[in-house]
Amino acid sequence: MYPLISSARILFRAALLIFVVTIVIGILNGMDIWQPSHNVLLTHVHAGTLGWITLSVIGAAMLMFGEGAGSDEVRASNTLAMGAVGATVLYVVAFATGTGIFRPIAGTIMLAAIVWALVWVWKRFSSLAIRSSHHLAMLLTMISLTMGAVLGVILGLFIARGSVPGLSDDTAGTLAGAHPPAMLIGYLILAGVAITDWLLDGPPGRIGPIVAWSLFVAGIVVNIAIMLDIEALIQVATLLEVLAIILVLIRMWSRIKPSAWSGGGGANFARMSIVFLAIGIALLVNVVRLFISGELDPESNTGPIGALLAFDHAMFIGVMTNALFAVVASTWGPDDNRISLWAVNGGLALFLVGLLADIPILKQIGAPVMGLALLHAIAVYYMATGREPKRAVTQ
Repeated sequence: MYPLISSARILFRAALLIFVVTIVIGILNGMDIWQPSHNVLLTHVHAGTLGWITLSVIGAAMLMFGEGAGSDEVRASNTLAMGAVGATVLYVVAFATGTGIFRPIAGTIMLAAIVWALVWVWKRFSSLAIRSSHHLAMLLTMISLTMGAVLGVILGLFIARGSVPGLSDDTAGTLAGAHPPAMLIGYLILAGVAITDWLLDGPPGRIGPIVAWSLFVAGIVVNIAIMLDIEALIQVATLLEVLAIILVLIRMWSRIKPSAWSGGGGANFARMSIVFLAIGIALLVNVVRLFISGELDPESNTGPIGALLAFDHAMFIGVMTNALFAVVASTWGPDDNRISLWAVNGGLALFLVGLLADIPILKQIGAPVMGLALLHAIAVYYMATGREPKRAVTQ
């Protein structure tokens, strides 16, 4: 049933361990008892986006596209998994040490691993006789990730050297500035849709592919808008994102309506991910409004930064962590982990309200509740991934 389970296990177990780094830093920072250095904050972010999320997304792709894989493909996938883990660990260490040119070098190695994963997904996608909307969404996710990674290497070079070979300083700075939105808007939202559509067995029809392409195009439009400094295009991309997520909610309503939650199980993490897709898009609209009005300037870190941080964490934890916990629970178990489900998301809700309303006590309570619940979930799911897989929860 899962020919590539060994490859997925390598990726998810490494991802869960690296996620601990992100959580510990996040708890201490969120409680305002420690102000991490810039390098530590970057380690927090990249251990999460690459160590936890990207390794797990590649693992999910191996489960999604693994049917029919032969022994040669299993060996090749294991090599890819180990290469991706090694590149990610190196990259996280580069951020933690903050050593000049080491960071873009490690970033280039990470980019190579991501391109390797993209080629693997592309080949598996091309070999499918029947392609569902989640297969398309995952392929577009990997393309978006690759584009964001290219911009990340440019950003690393620009920070380390103050210039990028072959590019003017203005061009290099503009391309570098497009990296964060490319990852947040172009990659994470699409990845969340791909995984939840797969796990919850999204109904067939035209809506699924329309959603996938809309989110992919929106990510590209955001990149162009940032690079060319065209605010109107940011609004166009935001509108595309909003319409796409509305279509997701309509299409998946039978899977996320109140009565669908009664059975519990790992699929409820996937349902929670869709809920946070809606919340995240609402937060994105707010961030764009603040940015267009001039109230928020992410580059200078001025204005209501809490709104931007709320959007970030809604994507990282609300959308992606819920979706990825759903993959682990649906593949290995346990069938029901309500403590993690409600403690993680309850803590996240408090944390988001604290950021948005600028109420420190809510943030200081929400951060440890969410963080400790995440650590509990990591322990549960790390042990689970050592067992044999079970039938996926898709209802």
